[in-house]
Amino acid sequence: QSAHYSPVHNLPIRVHLFRSLTLGISQKKLLNMGALLVPLTSEFSEEQRILAWRLSYRLWNCSVDIVNNLEGDQELSEDLAELRQVACDLLATAGAVGNAHSSFVRIAMFFSKTGCAWHRIRKFLRASVCFEKAFELCFKQEERNSSQSSDTREQINFFFELFLSRAKTVWELGGHTLACSLLGRARGLLPTIPVNRHAELAEQYLQFGKSLLLKDDTDSQSESIRYMEAGLDICSEALSDCHEYHDADKTNLERLKQRILRNLAAGQLQNENYESALRCVDALRQTSDHSSTSYFAIRALAKLGRQDEVERELFTLVGHARDRVDVCVSALDIVIEECDKFEAVEKAFFILLEHFGPNRGQLPAKVLEKLLRQDPAADTSCIKRVELALKIACEQKILTAVVAEIEGLELKDRRRQIAQKQQQFIHALLWTSGSEHFKAKMYKTSIRLFEASMLYIVRDGEGSMLEAKSLRVLCLCHMALSQFERAAEVIDKAEKIDPSIASIFLKLKIGLQTRNEAEACKEVERMLKCTDFEPEFLNLACHEAIACKTITVAVAALSNMLSLYSSDRVMVTEEVVVLRNLILLLIQGKTKRSDILWHFKYANKRLQELGYEKFFGTGSSGEREAKWYSGASWNQAMECGKEQDWKSCFEFYAISSNFYCVLPPTPGSLRSVQTALLLCVSALLTTDDVNETEVIHIATTYLDKCQEVHKKLVAIDDSGSKTDGSFGIYLHLLQFELKGRAKEDAEQLKILKQCSNMPGFTAEHFFKMGLEASRRKEPSMEVASAAFRMCLTLTLSAPNADYKIVAALVRKMINLANARCKDGPEVLDLYKQAQQILLGLGNNLYPQDEAQWLVSTAWNRAALYLKLLKYDKAEIWMGVALELLKHVPTMEIHRPSMMESLTELLQQKASTQKAM
Repeated sequence: QSAHYSPVHNLPIRVHLFRSLTLGISQKKLLNMGALLVPLTSEFSEEQRILAWRLSYRLWNCSVDIVNNLEGDQELSEDLAELRQVACDLLATAGAVGNAHSSFVRIAMFFSKTGCAWHRIRKFLRASVCFEKAFELCFKQEERNSSQSSDTREQINFFFELFLSRAKTVWELGGHTLACSLLGRARGLLPTIPVNRHAELAEQYLQFGKSLLLKDDTDSQSESIRYMEAGLDICSEALSDCHEYHDADKTNLERLKQRILRNLAAGQLQNENYESALRCVDALRQTSDHSSTSYFAIRALAKLGRQDEVERELFTLVGHARDRVDVCVSALDIVIEECDKFEAVEKAFFILLEHFGPNRGQLPAKVLEKLLRQDPAADTSCIKRVELALKIACEQKILTAVVAEIEGLELKDRRRQIAQKQQQFIHALLWTSGSEHFKAKMYKTSIRLFEASMLYIVRDGEGSMLEAKSLRVLCLCHMALSQFERAAEVIDKAEKIDPSIASIFLKLKIGLQTRNEAEACKEVERMLKCTDFEPEFLNLACHEAIACKTITVAVAALSNMLSLYSSDRVMVTEEVVVLRNLILLLIQGKTKRSDILWHFKYANKRLQELGYEKFFGTGSSGEREAKWYSGASWNQAMECGKEQDWKSCFEFYAISSNFYCVLPPTPGSLRSVQTALLLCVSALLTTDDVNETEVIHIATTYLDKCQEVHKKLVAIDDSGSKTDGSFGIYLHLLQFELKGRAKEDAEQLKILKQCSNMPGFTAEHFFKMGLEASRRKEPSMEVASAAFRMCLTLTLSAPNADYKIVAALVRKMINLANARCKDGPEVLDLYKQAQQILLGLGNNLYPQDEAQWLVSTAWNRAALYLKLLKYDKAEIWMGVALELLKHVPTMEIHRPSMMESLTELLQQKASTQKAM
């Protein structure tokens, strides 16, 4: 690299230096030194070309020596390939030496071998470049005939190898068309090369065909047939000249032909050319008796539907003692899937079992897998498959070899490990199939499969758990078939093996199915004592009980679940949900009202303890729960009102108002609170056998609370004006009754005065108030009279007054006045008021019986005063009676006698006055 010396003129010095340094130098440095020489050889003299050739050979021989000294597990490195590349590039740059016509071919050989080196280390692009350079060098001068030189045959062999090597590399780079063309050119050289090289080309066709056969696309698989047929033709042509072969070469060629035929048969099968595959089978049988021959025949015949021939081929295959287990199992699989020949499969299997034994290649496990892998719901031959599988699984020879012999082997023994692995695998197969049949509701078949799987349970710690699990599943199967006694026996065994909550749960299901509610409730209690107890089992128990319409058990399950919330146990289901479902069940089961009320009280208590969000939840779900509880307690209160259970009605309405209170303060929720409180007080005041003082105190508290709610309602919007009429009426009515119980007559009179000025207050309301005041244990005559008087005024002021009510009011007022003071002027005023009412009425508007009562009672009062010799009062009452008589036509017949009595009264009065 010195600038003082010309690279060309100093080449001998460089070569000498290189020769002295190549002894004992590292590969990397040798590579770098050789690479320096390549660009320096652009213009060589003949002597310099010879030196370049010698240097190139030296480089090549160094790489060969290094490769020869590699250890067995070492591979060709990239540095060594680079070293060869340098040697090739040096030769290509130096060019031919003298008139040697083979120089270019020799350089091409170097490039070809270097390309092979790159190919071996999978540097396909660099290998391709080397092969292309070799092709250019080979055709720089015209080829000579082999007769003109002894080197011609060697060159032709080289060309053959070059075609094959380049075809392999091009194939790896995806150039299938070019690779095929190169193989074709190599095939054209076959007549001019030794016959023992035919196998190389046939082998390459085979490898290309196999690689195409492994691809998923149909075009590649179809093209693979063409490659393998080309390889087969080459083998056939070579074997036709068998006199030129040694025995070893002939044998190898025949074996290659058989391999090609087998792969060709596989390709034809993959391309669904079944008749062509059978022709390959016939060709194979002419030269060999390989196990794959019958296997290919079975595959092709099964697809063609020739089942009898399939059966014969199957027995031919299993008759080969040297056949592999996997080939036989695959053949059995084909017969199982494609043919309805389960008897033949059974016979063939037991022949194989006799020949190989149960543990050879896990034969039973593999065949069972083929039989049980189908979905029972989608396979019409499911029953036949299962029957054969069960016959195989329960075969005593298999059980002895797979299960029993394990106990006699050491733990580290390989045979034990293989047998145990097969045992576990068979158990899993039978169990899985049993589960699939269970899902398909084929319970009888499922029972047989589960029982067979238990024969293959490994008897260790986990084995007992598996056995218990199998027994529990068997219990479910028997329950599905309504075989409850058998189910109880099975679950008892499972509980002895593995006492767990799962067994108790199944016992609970049996109790529910057999309607044994007491036993089912007992199992619910047992659940709580299990070590593996989880609250969700109670939830499941509730669902099962509801499905069986056994409300008592469902209530027991939820009640026990509810008791867990007071502890620190983490619960999946929220308490409010459990309590809601429990109340629903109690209502549905028509439980005692007291039990339902207790749970509502418990919900109210938990609400006070936990608060709104922790009990009901947040957001819309919490609001929905609160509405449900308030609405449900309201409905229960209404039911109690229908049954006239006023005490429970009061408590339900009180609880409902509490639930409504926690809702967001909207007009709707506030109206609900207000109404619930009014109804609550109404029910409380209707309740019997309660402490009067306590009733007054509670009712007063609730009414005060009701007025506060009403103020909030008015403050939100003008909705108060919409509800003030009805609310005010009911509130004043309840306050009136409450003050009456408290014997506060003055307050009652104030309320009456307020009501008289309240819009919407009707005569009927005053009438009820009067009745309430008059019917108490200690009636308030003044209050009652005032209420009836207001009622009478309102009634008479109506456009179409109801005189039946008027008559009743008059009678009530007269009776009340008479009770207060029989001789008082109030009674006479009431009769005169009645006379004034009758004065302006037409006939029959005022009830005649009531009018007769007025006449009769007035006359009777006169008679009483007459007896007492109170002539003045007797005269007044007789006058009242005669005036009232005018309005009672039916009593006119009594007027003469009544007038006569009045005359006598006046005479007696006059005589008495004279005597005085």
